Amino acid sequence: MRALLENFCVYHVNAPGQEEGAPALPEDYIYPTMDELADMLNIVMAHYNLKSVIGFGVGAGANILARFALNYPNKVECMCLINCASTQAGWIEWGYQKMNLRNLRAKGMTEGVRDYLMWHHFGKGTDERNHDLVEVYKQYFERHVQPVNLALFIDSYIRRSDLSISRETDPGKKNDNTLRMSVMNITGAFSPHIDDTVTLNGRLDPTNSTWMKIQDCGMVLEEQPGKVCEAFRLFLQGQGYGKCVTPQ
Repeated sequence: MRALLENFCVYHVNAPGQEEGAPALPEDYIYPTMDELADMLNIVMAHYNLKSVIGFGVGAGANILARFALNYPNKVECMCLINCASTQAGWIEWGYQKMNLRNLRAKGMTEGVRDYLMWHHFGKGTDERNHDLVEVYKQYFERHVQPVNLALFIDSYIRRSDLSISRETDPGKKNDNTLRMSVMNITGAFSPHIDDTVTLNGRLDPTNSTWMKIQDCGMVLEEQPGKVCEAFRLFLQGQGYGKCVTPQ
């Protein structure tokens, strides 16, 4: 990606209190909803005087980015969404996360919460596929994540509303009820979020969206970065960016 990224400036946006080494948020802090987090991107863009962006979001970040793109389609050129959910949280997700919330608030980063986060990010069998990667992430969750802040963020995520988008079955009709820009929708073969991405794919316009499942991984960015970079590079070239760039 080096040759391509030389022509772009990357802005990495953290949700409140989720940056590495963040202090605990005040007890009376009311955490923003997912829609409010999406609107906060307007503040970031205004601060840096950005007129439009190419979006890249993962998990909850992908959901937030999709909300922003629905509300402000003229500000998003195209998007890459990884493991994006477009629906409300189901009962199983809600129940597990509620248990995690109680533990994070009362006991901090317990082994149970850590194991759930590992599964949430990588799916099953990660230890067998990449033991070193597992250890890095376990240490990160234990040492660099603020438990109370994470609990607030998770609570906001499981209360998310449906994106309320749909695919128009009549090709002769214009559909304003979906994402209008080009979308690359990615997941991993071992990811627990495959069904979410399939559901999202079924609600997008097939003329401007692509669904991709990358083999031999759960979290595509960490386990198959080369394949993601190649797919993203070709996606951007299809949008008219980086036409002269060839893989090294």
